[in-house]
Amino acid sequence: MQAGTRICPKCERGFPEETAYCPFDGTPLLLSETSTAEEIQAGLARQFRIIRRLGAGGMGVVFLAEQLMIGRPVALKVLHRKFLDEPEFFIRFRNEAASTGRIRHPNVVTIYEYGQSEDGSPYIAMEYLEGETLRQLLKSRGALPLPEVADITRQVARGLNAAHKLGIVHRDVKPDNIFLTLDDEGERLVKVVDFGIAKLRELATDTTGGIVMATPAYMSFEQASGMRSDQLDGRSDVYSLGIVVYEMVTGRVPFHSDTPLGYVRKHISEEPPLLHAVRPDLRIPKSVERVIRKALTKNRDERYATALQFASELRDAALGEQALLPMRVLRPQPTVFPDEHLAFKAADGSAAGTAVATPPTPPRVEIEAPPRRYPTPERAPARRPESHPPVVPPSQPARSASARRMTLVLGILVLGSVGILFWQNRSLVRRLLAPKEVTPTGNKAEPPAPPMGMMEIPGGTFLMGRNEASNPEETPAHSVSVPPFFLDKTLVTDQQYAEFVRATSSPALPQSASAGSAPEQGEWPVTDVSWYEAGAYCGWQGKRLPTEAEWEFAARGTDGRLYPWGNEFDPRLTNSTESKLDHPDPVGRRTAAASPFGVLDMSGNVWQWCEDDYKPYPGRQASFAIPPDAKVIRGGSFRSDQHHVTAATRNLEVATERSPRIGFRCAKSR
Repeated sequence: MQAGTRICPKCERGFPEETAYCPFDGTPLLLSETSTAEEIQAGLARQFRIIRRLGAGGMGVVFLAEQLMIGRPVALKVLHRKFLDEPEFFIRFRNEAASTGRIRHPNVVTIYEYGQSEDGSPYIAMEYLEGETLRQLLKSRGALPLPEVADITRQVARGLNAAHKLGIVHRDVKPDNIFLTLDDEGERLVKVVDFGIAKLRELATDTTGGIVMATPAYMSFEQASGMRSDQLDGRSDVYSLGIVVYEMVTGRVPFHSDTPLGYVRKHISEEPPLLHAVRPDLRIPKSVERVIRKALTKNRDERYATALQFASELRDAALGEQALLPMRVLRPQPTVFPDEHLAFKAADGSAAGTAVATPPTPPRVEIEAPPRRYPTPERAPARRPESHPPVVPPSQPARSASARRMTLVLGILVLGSVGILFWQNRSLVRRLLAPKEVTPTGNKAEPPAPPMGMMEIPGGTFLMGRNEASNPEETPAHSVSVPPFFLDKTLVTDQQYAEFVRATSSPALPQSASAGSAPEQGEWPVTDVSWYEAGAYCGWQGKRLPTEAEWEFAARGTDGRLYPWGNEFDPRLTNSTESKLDHPDPVGRRTAAASPFGVLDMSGNVWQWCEDDYKPYPGRQASFAIPPDAKVIRGGSFRSDQHHVTAATRNLEVATERSPRIGFRCAKSR
């Protein structure tokens, strides 16, 4: 680190001396210390011998040193003397060091000693480790195989659990603070490091009013929401560990932003992207997806209560799938990450307190997915006609020659009778087949009435999408013309779909429909239905799925409103997270939330399949890998907040997915 450089104590970035505030998070910058190893050695000569410098950051310098009384190597963290100007800092430093020093567990780095050097600098002497951080492993290998993810998570969870039982919360769980080394038998040993550093960083900056601003990409929902550090518990670490597991499985974190405040907003208001939507090439089992999403639940009461419970269910999901599925070996695929700043970064990029000896990259193992029970893109049509019911009549036994002759004779007699009737009533037939007459005023006759249960949408030109959207996938606003059509007034219900299943002898009944024994639940929107199955139902009805443009036009009308009922959010008009219902509502219940054309259930409750392949709006490039069979879903669900149940919100899901939060309605051309 060069003299005169200023350091941000939060993000650890360095800036020129004339810069006063961090341009990324607004934190006041600290002037870096220029103390040399010789100066520090002079203050610690009685206890330690400095061997070499390992790294430095906004809070201090880390050295490899020898503890003279015992003769063992230690990672020696020496904090800057300027912190002594804060009257409470050294008291907090001693308390945190003593607290974390009580954690005695193989999966937690051991603190040997703490105190002050002769010149007053606080220091911590801890276990010296050789190996690499999880961050370095992910940078070199990318996504990890599920058995390896489960093993690393299990060891991290054990270390966190040991701390949580003592009432200690890490507050900054991330790949940089997870260290991979070897035990005495040559087996991988995972250790959690830097307990208490987040709280010391809080006191050092003194700008958050008791709020710990952890590493933005990995902070918990509670931290992003502004919860005080003394109100956090172990479930905050479970959320952050869920982010780490998401990254190990996919090779990337669920949320990306250019600023810390952008991360805060995403942790608070956005759901993590589906794993298979981020990495469709990996074919991640749904059981693993469910476990990770539970760890990332916004409501901590619905999250795993302990890190051990999270790790146990992840192991069962990962290894259970592994035992059933064939394995294949892939070449390593390194993933490029944005720059991540360690709390104490070494000149060679290693974490402070480590000497990196990176092992050779092992081959990557991936699990093959089993064949699905429902149609695949290869077997199912890309688009269905409007009126071809997928009902296959039962095969008939072979008939005799005499029976065939009798059928022919009867057919001739019937055709002859029809011809006679036609001739006798030919004037009536001509009138029925004649084109509609124009009234004297020049207006044509009334159009046909909408089919039962459908609303007439007159068609027109409107601005689809919006420019002032937090989600770039909703931009830009662009003009679209929609011809007249009909649209179901409400979503298809469990009861309606069950009738289709019985009529067509479908081999599988959605869980929601089969469970809908209660009268009210029969009126819930049917879910757990793939895009192909939704289309088959619509075809059975002589209808089709709506296009994305038709759906948005029916929800917004021509005045560009944000919600079907207007521009202001009202929790009484939608089943979103604000309603705290956490399950679907019966369809058509919120009549006051009707769209300009009288269509109901266009906001919240469950997402709705659309006919279209998912793609960016005109003029935009995709910012992520779109699966080849991704289809548009619209409207949000009971798990979406007010910002994601708008009439402009769009999302995607693969066509074969069956989700308890996705349903559908049908459309029909006029």
